[in-house]
Amino acid sequence: MKFIHAADLHLDTPFISISNFSQELQQKLKSSTYTAADKIFQTAISEQVDFVILAGDTFDNTERTLGAQMYLKNKFDELNKYGIKVFMVYGNHDYYRDGFSVIDFPNNVTIFSDEVSTSELVTNDGQNVGITGFSYYQNHVTEDMVQNYPDRKSYDYQIGILHAGIGDGNYAPFSVSELLTKGYDYWALGHIHKREVLHENPWIIYPGDTQGRNQNELEQKGFYLVTVENGITKPKFISSSIYVWKNAEIDVVENDTINDLNEKIKNLLNESNSLVTLNIVNAQRLNKDIIKAIERNEILMHFAGSNTAGVLYKIYLKFNNNRSLSMIDEKYWKDSEPNVFDLDNIKDMDSKLFSEEIIREHINDPGFLNHIKELTKNSINKKYIGD
Repeated sequence: MKFIHAADLHLDTPFISISNFSQELQQKLKSSTYTAADKIFQTAISEQVDFVILAGDTFDNTERTLGAQMYLKNKFDELNKYGIKVFMVYGNHDYYRDGFSVIDFPNNVTIFSDEVSTSELVTNDGQNVGITGFSYYQNHVTEDMVQNYPDRKSYDYQIGILHAGIGDGNYAPFSVSELLTKGYDYWALGHIHKREVLHENPWIIYPGDTQGRNQNELEQKGFYLVTVENGITKPKFISSSIYVWKNAEIDVVENDTINDLNEKIKNLLNESNSLVTLNIVNAQRLNKDIIKAIERNEILMHFAGSNTAGVLYKIYLKFNNNRSLSMIDEKYWKDSEPNVFDLDNIKDMDSKLFSEEIIREHINDPGFLNHIKELTKNSINKKYIGD
């Protein structure tokens, strides 16, 4: 038996902050979620899998476009010709609304409703498989939905599909130990955009998204091709990213000119064909006019038209501490940090903004506070250049 486990395709992701890219690159980036999805369906056919699991957020938005629906219908029709079934749940981005879809998918596609249910199939090698899941019915699901999943039945193999976050109260919170009590052979997770294996035998896997959508979704993305033979499950990661986001840094020295800086950036971009977020460390060593050129995006625009393997996405200047001030500053920083960087206070600053999902998700990200602290320190250090 073979199947594919993919999640978070986010078809029709708009992508942002790419206006400095060429029109050709902007268009390719906007279509990259589709090109990555192509890899899933091509692999399904070439590997002759029995079925494909799409574990939520296939569309980027519940107002799914007709074009995205038609794309999937055509792909599902093609899979149907090869006897390949599709089992699909909707997540928090594309949550289930009965009768909403304009397009009816072919009969090889099972879309789970907002209630936990189990579908069955017999694979090409004769295994009786049960697949259990549910679709989101609204943006947030605060209930522990795993409690509604039945214990393992007398299937040869049983799979649970779950679009959720570990202990995340907004997205069907669960724990690994809770999943293990069900006795399933495989848990096909979705929701977080980072590939992560939570448990082996039985396998509990987040495949991550299939195409990185911003500078925080780093490295290669993809999905899993899962083979089950003689009772042994073997998941294999398959990459599907068309564009890969990476962080990089360069160090500057005293008396670096604009030409020196451009040469360093050019050499770095020629090392790979990634979308690069560049950190320039020890920026306090640069001439103030060079700093202004960077802040006015002049260097960013210069490389937008360059013929390098990689693409420069953003530049961040990192200013190190002024040594003469660092000791006294550190004392005041430690005294004030707990009060200034209180997450509850930040959330209360503008409740209307916090009600927006994209802002709320960003603030609730585990790295949010550290990122804000780093930006604040950087701003303070910049202020004291030359003092």
